[in-house]
Amino acid sequence: MSLEAQRAVLGSLLKDHTLMDDCFLNKEDFSEEEYNQKVFNVLSYAHRHFSGEVSNPFDPVFLATKWGAKLAQIGGMAHFMALRDSVPTTDGFGYYQKAVRIERVQRQLVELGLQIATNGGGDLAELRQHIDALTELQKGDDEGGPVHMASILDGHSQTIINRASSSGVTGAKTANDDINQMSGGHQKGDLEILAARPSMGKTQYVLNDMDAVTKDGWAAVIFSLEMKDLKVVERLVSTIGGIKNKRIKSGMMSDNDWDSYSKAVAIIVSRNLYIDDTPGATVEYIRRQVKALRKEFPNLVVYVDYLQFLNTEKKFTKNNEKVGYITKALKGIAREFDVCMVAISAVGRDCEKRPDKRPMMSDLRESGDIESDADIVTFLYRDDYYNADTPKKNIVELIIAKGRDIGTGVFEMVFRRDTGRFINLTKDEKYELDKKVKEHAQQANSRR
Repeated sequence: MSLEAQRAVLGSLLKDHTLMDDCFLNKEDFSEEEYNQKVFNVLSYAHRHFSGEVSNPFDPVFLATKWGAKLAQIGGMAHFMALRDSVPTTDGFGYYQKAVRIERVQRQLVELGLQIATNGGGDLAELRQHIDALTELQKGDDEGGPVHMASILDGHSQTIINRASSSGVTGAKTANDDINQMSGGHQKGDLEILAARPSMGKTQYVLNDMDAVTKDGWAAVIFSLEMKDLKVVERLVSTIGGIKNKRIKSGMMSDNDWDSYSKAVAIIVSRNLYIDDTPGATVEYIRRQVKALRKEFPNLVVYVDYLQFLNTEKKFTKNNEKVGYITKALKGIAREFDVCMVAISAVGRDCEKRPDKRPMMSDLRESGDIESDADIVTFLYRDDYYNADTPKKNIVELIIAKGRDIGTGVFEMVFRRDTGRFINLTKDEKYELDKKVKEHAQQANSRR
């Protein structure tokens, strides 16, 4: 069947050169028998370089004038004409190119099986990657393509009704109430970047966010590339239980602490909370793990802590190219598996050279790709870290510097460093904080 299908594809192309626009095959799909691979190479080259020059770049006579004696080495003009005449109609072109692709995939699976047998198994993650790649390869162009816009609106009225019943939160709840109202929560398919300088509370905010996400039945997984799993989970216990983290670290826990500890552990047991601290994890590894989790949890938020520690199985000579590839891959994972992806990112030191040390988009390391690939970019900023006399003590600003579809804004939360809790401000607390900030500014101006 393989050679017959390959002949049918090549013959159809020779009979109607415009079919090359619909051809998703490449030279690796063809065998070297009967010169099939080389014939396809000739046709591909002619399609790319001569389509605008002549009416039929696949005419055997034209090909003979261009390739001359080289064409004779792969059967000559007679072979090309025989291929063309062997196909009575091009109606089966789509069927035959699918058959060629399927045969290639099956052949490579057999080769992979022999490799596994020879090497005694091999790396399981790498083998899964090969199988996933072959599965995608077999799809060809069957999936995707334009659809009528009206089909997108099937059941859309019910979607709007569901949004109203959820009080505007259409995704997974975040740790911040104001952001929930602004964005509708974490949205599937989005790539969010959470960035800050060291000691601003990035990881701790993510743990508070995971707590908020999983309260309503969503699942959350964090790929911890910086800290071991136990250290991260201890922080989560401290946050949920309201226990001072240093007491958990030292073991000097009171009876009340142990009671809070038991309740926090029970909450974690009841939630869909996952962690993976695999050393040297790659974005390809994360894709495979998300694919597996997504089968079990249709509503999933994925966290990466953090972006600059994430690797890839591909080789890059420049770090900015590597980061660019990784951010695009993370966005691809979010879209492919319909999950929300939240990645923590470092911020460069330049912001600390300015009088106002609040980070900006230009402060993101390798910011060009991060800024363009992300749907939402949020910076964390603590004024009390830099200014001892600030009225914003124990306050963290969440600065949404980019918000595709939602806009930008600044929101504040209380940050209890001893327990790691981020707490939403009430309306009255916001008013009092704003009043303090204005009074502080007036006093500063009067001293000048």
